[in-house]
Amino acid sequence: MMQRRGQSAVEYLSVYAIAFVIVLVVIAAVYYMWTSHSPVTPSCDISADIVCTDFYINQTGNLTVMIRQTTGHSINITGINCTAQENAAQITTPVNVRISDGEQGLAVNGQPCYLASGSAASGAIGNFYKGKLFVKYTETDTLMNHSVIGRITVRYE
Repeated sequence: MMQRRGQSAVEYLSVYAIAFVIVLVVIAAVYYMWTSHSPVTPSCDISADIVCTDFYINQTGNLTVMIRQTTGHSINITGINCTAQENAAQITTPVNVRISDGEQGLAVNGQPCYLASGSAASGAIGNFYKGKLFVKYTETDTLMNHSVIGRITVRYE
């Protein structure tokens, strides 16, 4: 008779211990989901016709971007600006990069990106820079000028 009472007690305590562990796991999962941030993915979105094929930023804030364009015209990129400032579309660094339709080219090589404060966007390896990419270009056959604004999120390398 004593053995059954002891077995019942152990089973009783085991059920409560398992329930306690399950509650702890649920609380830990809820805490993790509540405090974790969404993962940051490097991206470079300019327009449907102008796409970044490769891009990176070094620790001193210098950006390199390869662009593929499918505008239907050969283009000449005349200015680029990489900044986190809101209204910096008029301020671009002059460049002269010709890219034929359907081709890709090195649009930016070592041009600095800037923070919202206006200082160079230096950072540690593994951190992210998030800003806007302003691109001015001219269609070489029609001589029409265009200005597009894109978003860039890039990891420091």
